Amino acid sequence: MPMSEGKPSVKTLALLFVAFVAIWSVYFAITESQASIHNDMAEAYVWGREFQFGYNQHPPFWAWICGAWFFVFPRAGWAFAILSSLNAAIGLWGSWMLIGRFADGDKRIAATALLLLTPFYTFLSYKYNANSIFLSLWPWTLFFFLRAIDEGGIRDAIAFGLLMGCALLSKYYAGVLGATCGLAALQHPDRARYFRSASPYVSVLVALALFAPHVVWLMSSGAPPIRYLARVSGRGFGASAGFAGAALLGAFAQNGLAVGLIAFAAVFEPRGAPAPRIRILATLVLAPLALTMLAALTLRTKISTNMMIGIFSLAPLFAIEVLGARGIRRLRRLALRLAALVTLGALAASPVIAVGKAWYSRSPEDADPRKEIAQAATRFWRDAAGTPLAYVAGSYRYDNAVAFYSADRPHAFTHFDEFGNRWVTPGLLAEKGLLSVCVKDDGECAASTARFATSGSKREEMTLSHDFLGHSRAPVTFIVTVIPPVER
Repeated sequence: MPMSEGKPSVKTLALLFVAFVAIWSVYFAITESQASIHNDMAEAYVWGREFQFGYNQHPPFWAWICGAWFFVFPRAGWAFAILSSLNAAIGLWGSWMLIGRFADGDKRIAATALLLLTPFYTFLSYKYNANSIFLSLWPWTLFFFLRAIDEGGIRDAIAFGLLMGCALLSKYYAGVLGATCGLAALQHPDRARYFRSASPYVSVLVALALFAPHVVWLMSSGAPPIRYLARVSGRGFGASAGFAGAALLGAFAQNGLAVGLIAFAAVFEPRGAPAPRIRILATLVLAPLALTMLAALTLRTKISTNMMIGIFSLAPLFAIEVLGARGIRRLRRLALRLAALVTLGALAASPVIAVGKAWYSRSPEDADPRKEIAQAATRFWRDAAGTPLAYVAGSYRYDNAVAFYSADRPHAFTHFDEFGNRWVTPGLLAEKGLLSVCVKDDGECAASTARFATSGSKREEMTLSHDFLGHSRAPVTFIVTVIPPVER
């Protein structure tokens, strides 16, 4: 059935899903071709290939997905582009299903299309990390939560528990998701029936069963993520409030185009009656924002808009209900046309964006010669050690980049820290050796290298520049040290 009738067919939705993944994968592959992958993505790769039950900063689920992905795909930016676009598309599909619990027809289409006018599912989705995984997990978790409480099915309760468990296994921020579901359950007219049934307790047991191996790992490993949280918490209240305020303003700004379009469409016709479940909808939209601000101020930690990237699935629908829904047909047409314009316009502009970033971006993520040093350092290792490179450490961003781009697929020994890289042991370093890649003026890296160096170590100074289409960025000088395996 055509989209214009307000009831897109399954075939239409499937084609839109595939088109979204294809277009945004190509967009990211082109615009990011001028640079090495973002450090967060390299970190996802180096953690994911180890398949631990936890890592230095976060639980493991999102990294497991990345590790499994690169068992199949080559280690290249375009492969990350597909992964990131697929994650966002699954989130949009989940948003469509979730919005369908509150609205149908033109309103459902408009509320979903408006998500494409926020940067969360498009321009910001490329940086695959512990935040962006919530683009896909958050709406599907809410969808099965609502099905479980609305319909009382055990299958839905199990699905809700599975997704909640995966969210907890991705980042502790999932506690906000769980608390939001709890608050929404208290708003539901059938809450008494729900809490008397087995459904919520089945969901909790399933989620805890999934989360339990990570808890065991925390107790046996010295809890690296908890220690990391302790290090980044405890800031001054003023600084924490400043970060929270900036994050909140950023979230409003990034939803601004969608909300402005809703207001524009609504101004021409009187406001209609609000959705019958407006209180639940309001809770699912507003509670994550309030709980995030509360957590930031309680822990006195830094938060950013990117941390909240996955929580806005229902925001356009809520804005429609608040600002007025009588002009919904006009809004649907505008939203679809602008969503198509943004998507196709981004694709058409992608070569220009790539060149512009290569020439003018000041971000180290765009200018650093990370791919270049990975290749040069690997050659130096092979010439000096005569064995495949197995372990690499070095300056921030370069350690993970060498692990990703080196043809030998080495393990990363990030920050030279055995506590935070539990797959690295002194015995393995003695058996396989270690490559250190330090920026020349990085004294901390040099000191760490000296702790592991042996009489057989070999050093070389390398000066490299990142180049794209003949345009070279500022050169960076490295001290590369080969610490070969211990002879037995």
